[in-house]
Amino acid sequence: MSAAFWSVGECMLELRPQSHGTLAHAAAGDSYNTAVYLKRLVPDMPVRYVSALGDDAMSGLIRDHMWDERIDDSLIDIRPGGTAGLYAIATDANGERRFTYWRAQSAARGMLSAAHLAQLGAQLAECRVLLLTGITLAILDDERRAALLSLAAQVRAAGGWVALDNNYRPALWNVVTAREWMDRAAQVCTHALFSFDDEVLLHGDRSPAGALARIAAIGVPEVVLKLGADGCLIGGAAEHAAQPEHAARPEHTAQPVHVPALAVRAVDTTAAGDSFNAGYLAQRLRGASSIKAAEFGCAVAAAVVTHPGAIIPAAALPSLNTEP
Repeated sequence: MSAAFWSVGECMLELRPQSHGTLAHAAAGDSYNTAVYLKRLVPDMPVRYVSALGDDAMSGLIRDHMWDERIDDSLIDIRPGGTAGLYAIATDANGERRFTYWRAQSAARGMLSAAHLAQLGAQLAECRVLLLTGITLAILDDERRAALLSLAAQVRAAGGWVALDNNYRPALWNVVTAREWMDRAAQVCTHALFSFDDEVLLHGDRSPAGALARIAAIGVPEVVLKLGADGCLIGGAAEHAAQPEHAARPEHTAQPVHVPALAVRAVDTTAAGDSFNAGYLAQRLRGASSIKAAEFGCAVAAAVVTHPGAIIPAAALPSLNTEP
């Protein structure tokens, strides 16, 4: 089977207000958003979503959306009697969004059961890139967190990439627990795609450069620190080949490199970081430098924030088919 991109997390049903008091629904969630944009940018790469859903109507709608986006759902554990998570978005005049969640009973919290882990283990050799996030870890119990990091370590040991987005949500877990598990996850990842704002909340970092140096010191080969409207800062591993077997060479750059964001008027910042991740990884997979990959990630994020909702029309995305 072809080398695949596995994205692990919780996909929820998104409700977004429309005109005349109606609501539109979509599938969304940080790891799912990245999976969708990665599949659109690299259509020939199998993209598989790893999670758990129920057998309820909302779970069915989520799977319908996945099929529409050509996301493989065969690694989703379907739990009889389970339900999917749900959230609603409200957006202010500046494009900033507020969320209301109904996810406490989400079936995704029960993913990585013994049977599910056996299924994943049997197919793990195909995984070229494994993506997980702070939200993925936050919704799991300690046993499942440890199991997920064990899978990640196996992927890295086999020469694959492990991409980690910090995505810290204080409502999901306390800062002490989050810091412990995120540091453990960073130790097995090859690509840290972190938000500086989240690192401030987790570690109290005073500057992006200081945060980047701390993360690289953990042993992360490639670090991208996302700075919102200010773009991102790149450090950790130096330029290296994009093939998985070369992803973890610890060749540290002397100085961090700043890549500016594109100036756009944001309509909705939902999935800005998630889409950046997809653009960045898509370019790295095709052999682009980390700087070129970050520039493209910023371009993808700029397109996404000028449209409402987490998943924008495919035609609005920039093309990957340019020289890196």
